Amino acid sequence: MADINLKKLSRAELLEMMISFSEEAEAARQHEKELKEELEKEKLQMQHEFADERAAMLKSFDEEKAQMRAKFNEQKAQMQEKFDKDIMGLKARLAREKDELQRQVDDSLMKIENSQSLAEASIQLGGIMESAQKAADLYVNTLKKSAEAEYKELMLYIEKSKLRVQRAEKLQMQAIADKSGKTLEQVRNEAISETSDPEKDKSVEKSEPKKRTTRKKKDE
Repeated sequence: MADINLKKLSRAELLEMMISFSEEAEAARQHEKELKEELEKEKLQMQHEFADERAAMLKSFDEEKAQMRAKFNEQKAQMQEKFDKDIMGLKARLAREKDELQRQVDDSLMKIENSQSLAEASIQLGGIMESAQKAADLYVNTLKKSAEAEYKELMLYIEKSKLRVQRAEKLQMQAIADKSGKTLEQVRNEAISETSDPEKDKSVEKSEPKKRTTRKKKDE
């Protein structure tokens, strides 16, 4: 364009050049307008996308915050439950220890009240009397068991002796019955009648000395 000499151009060429320049300028303005519109559209689209991304990020952040809050509340509830349980256990343990100490104090006071002297009170508090009483009770129970065992053994021996005596008497009566030709029942009845008749025994005792005197006279 700088090489063109405008003075040498005709009017028609100048008009044609001006029309061409105006068309190019109009095309440039149109292109600029289109670029601006496209840029505006892209800008709006980017704004919408940024808004959507921002909304999505805020939503995700709110969800994560809600999850973290729920998890924190759950952990807090678990820790509170564990803490309450530990506190209850400690309270129960403290109550048991308190009751045990109170029981020991009551036992000690009762032993002191039941004792007749300070020495007896100190002995009872030391548990010596209780241990001695337990040992004495154990010794007495042992003696009782030993005596019962000896008594049972003695009664068993007596029963066995009675059985042996009865068998010996039966054999003796059977031998007498065999020699005398009587039955065992007859011999048993005679033995019973002899033991139950004391007058007969006395007469037998009186007659025995007479027989002895007669023997002496014969010998003389």
